[in-house]
Amino acid sequence: MLNELGSNVDTSDDQRQLISKLRTFLEHKRYLIIVDDIWSTQAWELVKCALPENNLCSRIISTTRNADVATSCCSSLAGYIHNIQPLNEHDSQKLFFKRIFGDKSACPPYLEQVSHGIISKCHGLPLALISIASLLAGKSRLKEQWEQVYNSIGFAFSHQGIRDILLLSYYDLPIHLKTCLLYLSVFPEDYKIGREELIWRWIAEGFISEVKGQTLDQVAENYLNDLVNRSMIQPVDIKYDGRADACKLHDMVLDLIISLSTQENFTTIVEGQQYKCSSNKIRRISIHSKCLEDEVMQEIMTNCLQVRSISFYGLQDQETSLLPTLNSLRVLAFENWHHRGSKSIKHLGRFFQLTYLRTNSHGIYELPEQIGGLQNLLTLDIRGSGVEKLPSTIGCLKNLVRLLVYHYVKLPNEIGDLQALQQLSRAGNYNSIVFVEQLKRLANLREIDILLHGSAQLGARDMARYMEALKSSLAVMGKQGLQSLEIRNDDTVIGEKLMDLLCYSPCLRKLVIYSCSISRLSKKMALLVNLRHLDIWVSSIKQDDLCVLGSIPTLLFVMLSVENGPDERLAISSHQFRCLKQFIFISLGGGLDVLFMQEAMPELRWLSLYFCAEETDCKMGFVFSLKHLASLEHLEVTIDCQNATRSRVETAEASVRNAASAHPGCPRIEIIRKCEDWMRDDKVDKEEILKDMDGHEVALREI
Repeated sequence: MLNELGSNVDTSDDQRQLISKLRTFLEHKRYLIIVDDIWSTQAWELVKCALPENNLCSRIISTTRNADVATSCCSSLAGYIHNIQPLNEHDSQKLFFKRIFGDKSACPPYLEQVSHGIISKCHGLPLALISIASLLAGKSRLKEQWEQVYNSIGFAFSHQGIRDILLLSYYDLPIHLKTCLLYLSVFPEDYKIGREELIWRWIAEGFISEVKGQTLDQVAENYLNDLVNRSMIQPVDIKYDGRADACKLHDMVLDLIISLSTQENFTTIVEGQQYKCSSNKIRRISIHSKCLEDEVMQEIMTNCLQVRSISFYGLQDQETSLLPTLNSLRVLAFENWHHRGSKSIKHLGRFFQLTYLRTNSHGIYELPEQIGGLQNLLTLDIRGSGVEKLPSTIGCLKNLVRLLVYHYVKLPNEIGDLQALQQLSRAGNYNSIVFVEQLKRLANLREIDILLHGSAQLGARDMARYMEALKSSLAVMGKQGLQSLEIRNDDTVIGEKLMDLLCYSPCLRKLVIYSCSISRLSKKMALLVNLRHLDIWVSSIKQDDLCVLGSIPTLLFVMLSVENGPDERLAISSHQFRCLKQFIFISLGGGLDVLFMQEAMPELRWLSLYFCAEETDCKMGFVFSLKHLASLEHLEVTIDCQNATRSRVETAEASVRNAASAHPGCPRIEIIRKCEDWMRDDKVDKEEILKDMDGHEVALREI
């Protein structure tokens, strides 16, 4: 909850510490908090302790399937229980037919009767309706097949009825999708599963079959999309290009696949001090406990001699040593494991089948030299761990595809030996000129995120060598098909030179240049004809610069941060940014005088703007032209309140709201105040002390 509210969270805090921090954070705030899916009255009592009653008209909404919990939530706070009703017949039909046909009117007459029969069995429950509709959407439109589905399902008003419907959808999956879906049982309830994390764990397990003309990760992404289309997985964090950055499981779907995984000895789940295993040979194990007794951990390790996957989630202050005889281990993941020392991975070099290693545990502060012997390793992800330096033997990992670190990790100069490497994130500023020169040897590199040295660190002579090495490496990587380039630096010299290097990477699809001091955009950016994602920071921007960006035909996302607000009105015409889906414009040093011409940005769905309230009187041209963004669905406006009067901020907000209300598409609007504590009160502003002509101080008093 603290994390969702934007407060810093130490995952090692116990319940008492978290409650204290949350109460302190909320003590003087008016809040609306939604607590989803409370299972017990004990859990509610714990949550309630963290929510202060501060007489500021705060509100709490809780959801639960348990009537006793609902009563408990209301009894102490004079609340109201709202029993969610099933969908009525009209809405049930709308949801069902939209998933299959796109529209109710598209249903063939010969399927109407059986469709209504199926809908009636779903009893207005959205999960049942969408599951059956997704199943039918993948089948031919034969009446006989639909009647078979109708006869196969019971009525969904009971828990067992919904489970039967979900089982029907599961059994309809091809074998490769069944396996991939069951694998999701390793993740804890409500865990947000990263798309790349899931895809590469599937690959590591050997679930993904080769398809001619496609890479394994492309095939795996197709599997994921198929499961989403069948409504077995819920996509979350959907981006501008329609791809979901993560996914989640509905609680009932998770319950089902955990049950199936246990029956088939596919996955063993450990919660509390108990674990269920249908065999004394564990194939995959996922530990969701914060603490395990030594005897339990020893028993688990004894049964893990043939284990293929071990995942730890949230284990606190407990040391364990993985046995050196785990010859079948392919996946090893430590998530939020807080313990001391690196004893747990001292035998890492003996896990010769290991293909996926991930840890964000601060207790793991070094990797053994023997890691170089893991010739099957595809993913090495140590982001958030205590590791600050990788051993030189990393260069021996000839099949490593993904190396994911944080900027503070020093990488060896042998980085050029990783001939299979496709993704490098995030290489830090501790790396040498030799390291930068070695990058050109990475023939298969497709994504790189690097923090560059500054001239103050290197000196003029070494800086020249460094830039020459960077230029040479970028040129080679660009010709070899580099698709994503993220560069972070706060040095003016490097920032300006980076603009001249862009022409070497015509295949770029994503470009991020962050915290680099760049005076103006380069006309060479027009050469990036494949660019889809641009995030760049500049000192100033002119109309010509905007025209250069607008001419890139493939842009879907643009985040433009400008240190000094434009000194001229910027106009975006109808022939610019024709495919853009999301536009973020941040004006850090002034107003935002941008005018959207008629039919501008025809595909824009999401618009985010940031400006200083002090400039609202004369530099808010965008307000009057929002109506020209025909496809706009979401408008987010951040107002910097620093040194602005309250009335000026409120006037700016009102102007934005009025413009959004007048938009024919009625976009969803979100207004955020930044630096609100630095806002000036109007009354105090009127009493501001001024100097008269004789140099004496006089006060303007409010009359």
